[in-house]
Amino acid sequence: MYSKKMLQGIELNSENFYKAAGLFEALKHHLSIKGVIKGIVPGRVFVSNDCASALLKSPQGIFLGGSTENNQFFEEANNLIKEELLPELASNGELDYVLFYPTDGKWDGITQIVMKDLLPMRSGRMTFTHNLSSIDVTAGNSIVPINSNFLQRQDLLGLSEVIDEILENWPSIEAYEDKGFGCVAIQYTDQGPTIISWCLTDWVVDDECEIGIETDKNYQGNGWARKTALGVLALAKQRGIRKVGWQCWSNNIASQRTALSVGFKLLADFPVLFGWNYPLNNLLVNGNHYMRGDHKYDVEKDYARAAWSYAQALDKGWDWNGDIALYWNAACMFYLSGELEKAKHYYKKAKEKGWRDIHQPHYHEYVYREEDSEQIARILSESLKN
Repeated sequence: MYSKKMLQGIELNSENFYKAAGLFEALKHHLSIKGVIKGIVPGRVFVSNDCASALLKSPQGIFLGGSTENNQFFEEANNLIKEELLPELASNGELDYVLFYPTDGKWDGITQIVMKDLLPMRSGRMTFTHNLSSIDVTAGNSIVPINSNFLQRQDLLGLSEVIDEILENWPSIEAYEDKGFGCVAIQYTDQGPTIISWCLTDWVVDDECEIGIETDKNYQGNGWARKTALGVLALAKQRGIRKVGWQCWSNNIASQRTALSVGFKLLADFPVLFGWNYPLNNLLVNGNHYMRGDHKYDVEKDYARAAWSYAQALDKGWDWNGDIALYWNAACMFYLSGELEKAKHYYKKAKEKGWRDIHQPHYHEYVYREEDSEQIARILSESLKN
């Protein structure tokens, strides 16, 4: 393990996590940091030899804190992430990671050191907070608590997904049953009682908690997320919780609307770096990211970078089990970058694998469907005939 070979810092034993507590003051709106320091949330903590800089890993992500004057420690942090932390996440079935850091401009250079060669992408997260003063302690009749009895039911469709979600943040079901809580909405379908929406505590630390939420796509837009969230807020108030947090991506408008609809207030809107733990997956996500851009966080569309990213994975046969839109995206990116031969190559691959056009159904939104899509398709189709 790389952590055993570090020269510029050490990994703290859990009983010494408190030594790093003051280094994450700039990130105090992340409850999972406090949870790790207190030994409530599973995690790891690494500090520089002078105890002035730190890296903390929790189920929420990787956090940097303290002084920016420890370049050698942060160079080791880069190796630690590449050689140990991300492979460990991948081996546990975790697809992606998020890197959190203070918004002070001095950290921009440090993140470049920490993430060297990892090809992270820049986006944003938002944190909301709720003091529960406006919450009625009675949950709606259609909302069911996720407790020990509920988790033992054998008749519910979707229960395994809820259990998987619990185990992403809690060390065990028993730990969740001891401190955690949540709610689901159930619909009776032809297949039987089905969980259509759930809201869960990601972690509970003293008199604070953070919650996550998800609704089956077939039932979105009907208020179920709001109902389950209100159910969890009612449970939180019953349990004496003082403050509840909610986090989401800055482009997740639906999540933001739900949070605001049940009384949350925006606490922070901040940049993060993110990526996928398996390098070839990360290259494909880079392709999607730079094809779209993210103007709010100064990520401009970069067709050449997107094309290169797609090609690095597709040329190794890595296409997410035959996602033909990736070949179409690559063809468009190379075309828009002025590399017609490469564009023809990936368009031919897309057609061979069954690509028809941009109007065919697709299971995700990352498909190049701009105004020039039809024109690009015509030009590439004609070029293949010559």
